[in-house]
Amino acid sequence: MKTEQLQWTVNCDWDFTNSSLKNAQLVLVFAGIDIIPNCDHYEKLHAVYPDAQIVLISTSGEIHGNEMFDNSASATAIYFEKTPIRISTKENIAGRDAAQIGIELAQELLTEDLKHILVFSEGGHMNGDHLIAGISKNLPSHIAVTGGLAGDSARFAKTQVGLNKDISENMVIAIGLYGDAIEVGYGSNDGWDLFGPLRLVTKSEENVLFDLDDTNALELYEKYLGERANELPGAALLFPLCILKPDGTKLVRTILSINEENQSMVFAGNVPVGSKVQFMIANFDRVIDSAGTAASTSRINENENPDLTLMVSCVGRKLVMQNRTEEEIEAVADTYNDESTFCGFYSNGEICPTTDGVNSLHNQTMTITTFKERV
Repeated sequence: MKTEQLQWTVNCDWDFTNSSLKNAQLVLVFAGIDIIPNCDHYEKLHAVYPDAQIVLISTSGEIHGNEMFDNSASATAIYFEKTPIRISTKENIAGRDAAQIGIELAQELLTEDLKHILVFSEGGHMNGDHLIAGISKNLPSHIAVTGGLAGDSARFAKTQVGLNKDISENMVIAIGLYGDAIEVGYGSNDGWDLFGPLRLVTKSEENVLFDLDDTNALELYEKYLGERANELPGAALLFPLCILKPDGTKLVRTILSINEENQSMVFAGNVPVGSKVQFMIANFDRVIDSAGTAASTSRINENENPDLTLMVSCVGRKLVMQNRTEEEIEAVADTYNDESTFCGFYSNGEICPTTDGVNSLHNQTMTITTFKERV
């Protein structure tokens, strides 16, 4: 595997002077939602990488190398020497079942030599739990699914995902990697602290939460937020919800939107009735350390570093860490001694198997996927 990276900013156009991967098969472009129409991501990149599939994901911050940027575009061109890839796309249009979208994506990618699926989905309306459950339904248990939901700078209004010329607020892209040459590692960690009493979800409908302990959940959130309650839903990123599964596995859930009319909260993933949950609050040092832990977990081989490291971190972590955000990226880079190509974005949701191997949607985590190609 060979990689090269390019960057577009409001002050500096793409610079292809030193580009050498003309035969790259895949280009991952992570771009701020506001600058996508201006960076000519497809036209200019396609001219340099004519054989590549160009995948675009809007973000709440771009990871380029070991730094974080806002309102930029980061392009990572990838040349696989022995690894075929295949891409499937679907539209998350109104009325479509997210699980069915996932089933169809997996059907189009599944073959005997499928090794891994990388998913990038619109992040404004998608029920990530159903999407990942659908993708995983007919997959062999050894095939992991990783990736993330697109972001829009914490506005929770619209996100964009694109393949080549086509860009949509409803697109879901799944990339299949095939064969024995490619090795993939992954890890996810949050580092948030639990606080407050253990509560029971007493009223919800899939990813829409109404009541905790028979008390309106939105009222509880407003109580904890105090003066910042008028900043909802963004301020709720400071207090995510942790689902404590019977086996001890944790799933963190963050808010996508609120509905004042029916006093409900819409989360990026399901919050089932009967679930035991607790509020969470950030511990800065532990949040940063958790990124290094995720990197260690994702290491493919203890004695070597990956060719490519993809980081997908939650926008909520960025809002909490503010000017310390780059410290978690540096924690990942330090794990590999900077001997990898680093790319990624701040998201509305992260996709990675849990510790029990179940492909799942996460929030408020740093999720890492590492790639190493054997030649």
